[in-house]
Amino acid sequence: MAVHAHPDDETISMGGTLATYAAAHSATTDTYVITGTRGELGEIVIPERDTPEEHERLGETRMGEIAAAMAALGVTHFENLGFRDSGMVGDAGNEDPRSYHQHSTTDLDGTAEHLVRIIRRVQPEVIATYDDFGGYGHPDHIAAARVARRAWEVAGDPTWRPEAGPAWTPKKLYEVRTPDSQRDKVLALLESRGIESWWSEPKEATPEELEQWHQWRAAMACPDELITTRIDITKHLSAKRRAIQAHATQIKSDGPLLSLSEQDYIDLGAVEQYRLVAHRLPSDPSLPERDLFEGLR
Repeated sequence: MAVHAHPDDETISMGGTLATYAAAHSATTDTYVITGTRGELGEIVIPERDTPEEHERLGETRMGEIAAAMAALGVTHFENLGFRDSGMVGDAGNEDPRSYHQHSTTDLDGTAEHLVRIIRRVQPEVIATYDDFGGYGHPDHIAAARVARRAWEVAGDPTWRPEAGPAWTPKKLYEVRTPDSQRDKVLALLESRGIESWWSEPKEATPEELEQWHQWRAAMACPDELITTRIDITKHLSAKRRAIQAHATQIKSDGPLLSLSEQDYIDLGAVEQYRLVAHRLPSDPSLPERDLFEGLR
């Protein structure tokens, strides 16, 4: 079960992993994607569609896009928790009482119950979400990580909100991470081709702003030694690309995600990487792993 904030997050961060396990579907393995919001406060990157009317229906548009992305990845189970998008850091949407950020901050257990109900119904062995920084500091990503961790803690406790369904205890909890080495390799390749990315140093910034940016960029990645698990997604790069393209209103066709070829990704390693945060296995799994289900099969 992958726990995310908005439509597109699932594909960008772990689309290859989702496709890998969806393709390996069996009686004992299935893939679920849970998003907290519909991403209705996001930007629209297609100029001719960046209109007030399109923003009014953006939540519906994004739900259509994630449906197309899931079809590309082969994922048949995806649900939305129904909270409102909070917008970027500092946006007015952060203060909206309907927002995922506000709900998870003021009533974490009430917010987590929505996910616990799904966990108890679906009974996942493995849950994957963001790190505490939410990947890049977005309030909804942080909310998703906070909610997933709380759900991990309580879903197996039969005394915790029994009305949410029979208790179920997931066995492994992961956070998807970008190690420093991968960040540096991707950035170097993009810069060698004159392609700006979220990791490119801003051209116009005060010394204070530049220092804040360097701190932010450092927080987006992690030391390589924290990585416990690498999933080879070579066979599913084309599926991930199609899924990225399905999120057309928010991922530029000429942006960094689609500017690199499949061969580029293979040369960069073609892996999605994770840190095993916690587990409930009889013994510690053998690290490093190449399978999120190590110790469960």
